Amino acid sequence: MSDEKPSPPSMRQIAQALGISASTVSLAMHNDPRVANSTREQVQAYARIHGYRLNPALTGMMSQARRSVRSEYVETLGWINNWDHPDYFIHRGVDFQRELWKGAETRAHSLGYQLHSFWQAAPKMTGKRLSDILIARGVRGLLIPPLQKSYGHLSLQWENFTPVALSLTLTRPRLHAVIPDHFINMRRILRKLKQRNYQRVGLLLQQKYDDRLDNRISSAFYQYQHTLPPEQQIPVHNSPAENCDRPIRDWLATYRPDAVITLGIYRHLRDLDVGDSDYSKRLGIALIGFAETDQGFAAIDENAYEIGKAGVDVLVAALNRNERGLPDQTATTLINGKWIDGGTLAETTKPASPF
Repeated sequence: MSDEKPSPPSMRQIAQALGISASTVSLAMHNDPRVANSTREQVQAYARIHGYRLNPALTGMMSQARRSVRSEYVETLGWINNWDHPDYFIHRGVDFQRELWKGAETRAHSLGYQLHSFWQAAPKMTGKRLSDILIARGVRGLLIPPLQKSYGHLSLQWENFTPVALSLTLTRPRLHAVIPDHFINMRRILRKLKQRNYQRVGLLLQQKYDDRLDNRISSAFYQYQHTLPPEQQIPVHNSPAENCDRPIRDWLATYRPDAVITLGIYRHLRDLDVGDSDYSKRLGIALIGFAETDQGFAAIDENAYEIGKAGVDVLVAALNRNERGLPDQTATTLINGKWIDGGTLAETTKPASPF
């Protein structure tokens, strides 16, 4: 008696067994929304039980063939701008925002798509109206860049779209996301400071900044501080957005950190009068994020351009699987940053030990 397993059925054989057409089986296996949910589930269950699987190489070639045949049509990916001006990300905003758009736009074009920004915060714009506009434009895939406010939510007719977020600012609904690896980036900064023998390191952030990142920066910092003796531990200073120089000066004068990890808006730390000009000159500074205005500073470049590219990759892969609506289980892709040496830190004095 042979121990060989029976060969998996063909798509045509599945169709015959279920009493439907082969084209319906193909659409169901590719999660095409034109097939009823009950039919799709029936087809996929039968295929799973009998060992049928799609050939990913063939699927990819067929997708490419279809794009080649319809070369005059370029599908649009939607970029949902939640900020208070329609030009944010494209022409306005900080370097991170503009690099995010550039990376996404470049990758979209290389894959045969175009990227178009839709202003969700336009006057009288509602979730239903924006959804209707997107559907009328034939937009299936959406990229959701950082929202203007933390803990934000968007109301769209999600069942019609394949969405991917590019930040943690969107809390409702939860989506697949591509973001900087804030925790590892912070650990890398701390490791660089340890290499340079900075023992008392402070963290200076703007109020609510870390909230936008799910507190991942402060989590990495507190984990590191837990390994230090009490005399080397310095409390995090969350600065107000305005009139911040005096509280920062008082914090520096009270705790006198050897180095400070901070944001580009606080590049002027050494210029603050703390009553000791020699101390101010020695103060090490490392930045979270890097912009053109930060030239000469030691920093982590969060790789916004690569995040934009990766976001499109994740989105297009989901479109090729014909995924629609909100995911049952979300996945997050983390992009590592790049260390940039600068004159705001001393030269290396000792090798780093792991922490």
